[in-house]
Amino acid sequence: MASLASLLEQSQRLQASLASSSSAPLSQPGIDLPAIQLGLDQIESQSRRIAGRSLKEAGQAGNAAYLLASGGVNAEQLSSNINSVNLAGTFEPLVPLSDTDIEASVLEDCPRLNLVDGEQGYIRHTHEQAIISAIEEGRRATTDDFYRNLDSKMRRDWEKQKEQLFEELGKHQPAAGPSNETSRRSAQTASFDRTPAVGTSFPSSGGSLQMHSKMMRYDRVIRRLNEFRKEGFAFGLVSALGEASVGTTAGDSRSTQTTETWRLLAHLVGERDVLNGEFQRTALQERQYAQAYLMSDAESQDAAGVRKMIGDGAREYLEEQFMTYVEKTIASRPAEAALGGVPSIQNKIRGFLNVKYQKNGQWSNQALEIANNTPVWARIYYLVRSGHAEDALAFATEHEGELQKLEKSFVSYFKAWLDSPDRRLPKLLRDRFLAEYNQRIRYLTDTSDPYKHALYKLIGRVEINRRNVPGVTQTTEDWLWFQLSLVRETEGQGEAPHESYGLRDLAAVLLKFGEAHFDPKGTRPLLYFQVLLLSGQFERAIAFLQQHSQYQADAVHFAIALAYYGLLRVPARGKSAEVEFLTDGKTATPSLSFARLLHRYTRLFAQSDAAEALQYLYLICLYADLKGPLGEEQVALAHQYVRELVMETRQYSQLLGDVRNDGTKVSGQIERDLKLLHLADSRTYLLDIVKSAAERADVEQRFSEAILLYNLAEEYDAVIAVLNVELGNSLSRPASSSDSTSSHQRSAAGAMSTIGMAAGQEDVAQVARSILEHYDRSASMSGKVSRKRRETCETLMRLKEALSAYERGHLEQALQAIESTNLIPLHSDLVHLIRAAEDVNSVDDAIVRNLDVILVATMTVLYKLHQQLKESPFGGDASRQQRMQEYRAKARSLMTFAGMLRYRLSSDTYSQLTRLDVFIN
Repeated sequence: MASLASLLEQSQRLQASLASSSSAPLSQPGIDLPAIQLGLDQIESQSRRIAGRSLKEAGQAGNAAYLLASGGVNAEQLSSNINSVNLAGTFEPLVPLSDTDIEASVLEDCPRLNLVDGEQGYIRHTHEQAIISAIEEGRRATTDDFYRNLDSKMRRDWEKQKEQLFEELGKHQPAAGPSNETSRRSAQTASFDRTPAVGTSFPSSGGSLQMHSKMMRYDRVIRRLNEFRKEGFAFGLVSALGEASVGTTAGDSRSTQTTETWRLLAHLVGERDVLNGEFQRTALQERQYAQAYLMSDAESQDAAGVRKMIGDGAREYLEEQFMTYVEKTIASRPAEAALGGVPSIQNKIRGFLNVKYQKNGQWSNQALEIANNTPVWARIYYLVRSGHAEDALAFATEHEGELQKLEKSFVSYFKAWLDSPDRRLPKLLRDRFLAEYNQRIRYLTDTSDPYKHALYKLIGRVEINRRNVPGVTQTTEDWLWFQLSLVRETEGQGEAPHESYGLRDLAAVLLKFGEAHFDPKGTRPLLYFQVLLLSGQFERAIAFLQQHSQYQADAVHFAIALAYYGLLRVPARGKSAEVEFLTDGKTATPSLSFARLLHRYTRLFAQSDAAEALQYLYLICLYADLKGPLGEEQVALAHQYVRELVMETRQYSQLLGDVRNDGTKVSGQIERDLKLLHLADSRTYLLDIVKSAAERADVEQRFSEAILLYNLAEEYDAVIAVLNVELGNSLSRPASSSDSTSSHQRSAAGAMSTIGMAAGQEDVAQVARSILEHYDRSASMSGKVSRKRRETCETLMRLKEALSAYERGHLEQALQAIESTNLIPLHSDLVHLIRAAEDVNSVDDAIVRNLDVILVATMTVLYKLHQQLKESPFGGDASRQQRMQEYRAKARSLMTFAGMLRYRLSSDTYSQLTRLDVFIN
């Protein structure tokens, strides 16, 4: 073979000859042969690299073969077998089809064609394949459905657990110090304040005590509220809570601000003339505004009327607040005010203007228009601003001559504006006003009197898109009052659509500004809370205030007051937020989870004062008047939270009541307040509250509590059912472990004189016996217990007695007790044995679950009794031999009976029985 060098040399000569020969066809342009680009060294290097890589791969394959060989696997043979597998006939029929088989299409064309068996192979094969495909498809669909349902259930369970987790977070508290109730409530209050919002700090111990004191005062108001509700009387809730919020410490600014906010809310809801919670004149009723605010369309006349009431109340509050500020200003600088001897409204406003704008006898603001040494426009404006519009008109009328020199028609406009019930100019007068305004007032300069501009904007309600008057609306309160003065809930004649500006529009503006605009440092949360209240954003206001730990108790009671008058929307249960109380906060109609707010609040002190927590949970039923499922959901939530309160606090006697030994029933707190929970009668209460709580205790295997609650619910048959389950469970426990439940039983016994449990009783059989004896003394109780469950209970008690006797070594007594149950036929009558085995199907599950224990114990008793006789020194005693024979016969009957129950017994049980039977025989 030619070497690489010779091949290279030949190729180069060939290329040269082709290039020199012009007549050769290969030398034509475009078909020249390319020259070799690699040298010999490069070719050798790449060849060695390729060879090395091939050897490496071969080595790896060899190593794999060695590894498999060490495990007993012949890799070469396995590879050969795999390559020889033919998959071509995998899906062909097992039985070959003949050439005369008929296609399905022939059957479709000839439905009456008669076929012999040999000609139906194709059809049968197709049918079988269709069945197999359907089975496989069904299997895949079932698997997919299983995992889909599993995922859905896991998600539902997780959502439920997550909700419980968030509820639980509000329950934890730091360890309490002193054991008295006041200290516990204080510690729980401290835990309520534990999580501060941004811009706040942890409360001091003094702050916690103040919070605790306020909560206690609030508690008393809520209790009085529910007493009034039960009697059907109106209650001035806002005023009563405002009185309770008054601080006990002098100079407590936070308490003062809270009390002032309650005064604001009283204006918004129209609550006036209230003394100690009782209306002196016109009373507001429970859910006064629910129909208009919660159940009417937002555009309806009723809804607009509520918004007008809120807007008017907000404006009146700001007017009273401003008047208080005027009086404080005058009192702080009496010399400058020069009030005079008559402290009338006119003199107060004049004195206020003197303090504000006069210095050394001269008016400091050159823009003010002065008449008779008085800034007339400012005087009229501040009289209106302080809520004294009639005094403003009197002043304008008195100085009409001077005012006409400044603005000829102002007094007529002003009088028409005040005479209108909704402060709206008549159309003709408004048209003339707009012409004059556009000509002379609209374009006033910075040197013009700003108060005149403000008055004209108020009277004519013009330039709605420019609602700010520089120099006049300088504070938040002034700006809000000006906005509220421009608010109209209905359009008037002559007003363009773009001039509509209602309370909802103001709320949207305030929401756009946000908290940072009104409280940049985040140190005055009550200010933004008041802003939200003033604009009728009650749900957002409560949700906002609740985020601040130092005001959470106040937020709860503000929510209660609004809910009481029907001014707080609640979401449907499926639409409520998981963590936040506010739902759909970015929409025009947000809602607040009122029930969850109360529930979380009550968990803070439920353990120490369950009766007080109950008073708060009653208030969830305020929403029972809502139409459709929403009202039913709220009532159901209240009942659910009440049941949880009962189960968690376990204060059954106080909350649910008791029944004395003589049968006299003592009502609990809940039963005395059925009306507040919207329960029709005592029977409904027993079913919806007590029985539901009992069923939960039963599911959670809280034995003594389930018995107590079922007994209170007058479900005496269920009491026996619970006893049967516990008796059945006790059969498989040693006596020592059965006694471990004694303290749990005693806890129920202490509160359950109903069923005659003595504090010293520890055996569940003794408890069951006491209950049955108590029921036997009352025909009304015993008549509600089914015969089968009673018989089951008696059987279980005898079995318990038998096992107890067996453990104490009283074998004869144990055998007699077992035979008295007639559960195990210990005689040789085969017919009776078969009937007894069949009767097992109708035996209660509490007994069936213990068949293994009972049979093994019975056989052990027979074996030990037989062994005692067998080992007796008196071997020739005929009676002893007879008794031994009786034990053997009973053992054979037991084995025959057990053989009939073979599939109900474990293999270990049957093995033990067989071994003992061999020892006996």
